[in-house]
Amino acid sequence: MRKPAAGLLWVPFDYGVKLINGRPGARFGPARIKKELKKLIKGKNIVVDYGSIIPVTKNVKKTHERVTKAVRKIIRDGLIPVVVGGSHDNSFGSSKALSLGFKKIGQINIDAHYDVRPVVDGKITSGTPFRRLIEGNLLKGKSFVEFGAHSPKNLKEHLLYLRKKKAKVIKLSYVNKVGIKKALSKAFYLTEKNTKAIAFDIDIDSIQKRFAPGCSAPGVKGFTKKQILRAANIAGRNKKIRLFNLMEVNPLYDVNNKTVKLAARLILNFVSGLRKR
Repeated sequence: MRKPAAGLLWVPFDYGVKLINGRPGARFGPARIKKELKKLIKGKNIVVDYGSIIPVTKNVKKTHERVTKAVRKIIRDGLIPVVVGGSHDNSFGSSKALSLGFKKIGQINIDAHYDVRPVVDGKITSGTPFRRLIEGNLLKGKSFVEFGAHSPKNLKEHLLYLRKKKAKVIKLSYVNKVGIKKALSKAFYLTEKNTKAIAFDIDIDSIQKRFAPGCSAPGVKGFTKKQILRAANIAGRNKKIRLFNLMEVNPLYDVNNKTVKLAARLILNFVSGLRKR
C-alpha cells in the first residue's frame, strides 16, 4: 500500500476577517470540512491528519507563528501540507514555513481579491497575507501570481503595488477565454522560474456564490465548480507545488452544506492529483 503523500492541518481562526469588518465564521470551517472529508476518504490511506492549531485569542501574529511551526513539521516529515482555514491571513503562516524550508518559493493565489492590503495600526487582517510575505522577503513579487481576480472591490492602488513588485495578474476573463488548464500552465510557468517550491492557494470566494455561498464575501462572478475542482487536481499533479492552502469557508452562511462539501472535494481532488505525480 502506498504511503500518504499529504499532511492535513486545520486552522480554526478567523479574527483577521473581523479586523477587516468582514463576516466572521470561517473558524467553524475546518471542523465541518474535516467531517465531510472523512466520508470521502473512508478506508483510504492517503493523508495524515496533524490535527488543529490552537489559536491565540485575538492575536493573529502569534497564531500565525503556530501555523508556521506546524507546517514546518509536516514538510520535515516529507509530506505536502494541506492547510485548511480559517481566514486567508493564515496563509501567511503556512507560506512562511514553505519559504523557510525551500528559500526560493513561488505563490499562486486563486482569489476574487488581491489580498495585498498593508498592515495599518498593527491590524493583520485577512486581506494582508501576500503583502506581508513580499515585504518580509519571504516571496519575491516576480514569483507571485494572482489568478482569477474579479472583485470590483479590488483597489487600483493594490494593482499598482502588484505591478511595482512585478507580480502577475491573470484575470478571470482570461481564464474563461483560454480555459483553466492553459491559464494554470501560464501561472505555473511564471512561478516555477527560479523557485524550488510553490504555494497554491484557493480562497473559496473565488467561486460563484451559487456553488459556494458559505464565505465572508460571496460574489455572482467567479469560477464554476467544475473549473475549481479541475484546478485543484491539476495543481496536485505539479511536482513543484509543495503546499495547498484552502481558506475562507464559512459554514454560518452556507446553504445545504454545499460550500463545505465542495471544500472537501477540493482537498480530495488535490490529493488525488498529488498521488499521480
